[in-house]
Amino acid sequence: KLIELDHECPGKGNEMSIVTKDVCNPFVYPTPFILHYSRMHTEWYRRDPEDYIRKMNGTDKDLAAHFTVIRSRGCCLYGLSIQDLFAEVPEQDYLDSIWDDVSGAEEEIPENPMYLILNLARVLAYLKEKKVMSKQEGGMWALEILPESYHSLLRSALREYETGEDVPYDQELAKNYADYILDQITRERNQGEANGYLL
Repeated sequence: KLIELDHECPGKGNEMSIVTKDVCNPFVYPTPFILHYSRMHTEWYRRDPEDYIRKMNGTDKDLAAHFTVIRSRGCCLYGLSIQDLFAEVPEQDYLDSIWDDVSGAEEEIPENPMYLILNLARVLAYLKEKKVMSKQEGGMWALEILPESYHSLLRSALREYETGEDVPYDQELAKNYADYILDQITRERNQGEANGYLL
């Protein structure tokens, strides 16, 4: 059913992880999951569904960020309320999760520019302003805060995110952007350490 629905989704399609209630409250980090799906795994599932289901489980640091966004911005479709089901994620776990997601951005941004351009922006937004944002909101925030030289890059990433269309990127500018934002994040981390928390 998920694969059927995936054809109706733009861009990267559906992505989901199935977790059990006992790792949501109290929160467990890194968070165990019993099944994960994204479009990049569709062929594996079609080729050998039993192998896929047997192996596509483990732990995922990224779920700390997803749970934080769910508590901050999520919408409950049915069942228990978000606040009843998901415990608050400790800030240290959230910070470790978002850092883990972008720490290799300088090397990885040529392969996944839209994702990293917008994710770097929202990590910096959290460190500077303690705001939990979507990728789109992170990009819009960055347009207000970052030097104009990066605005064309941010607009391209936002266009790809919103429409799913293939967008060309200036690779040198993207690498420069990643270096700049990682430097800003490091400055905020150092300030955070001075204030008593670690990232």
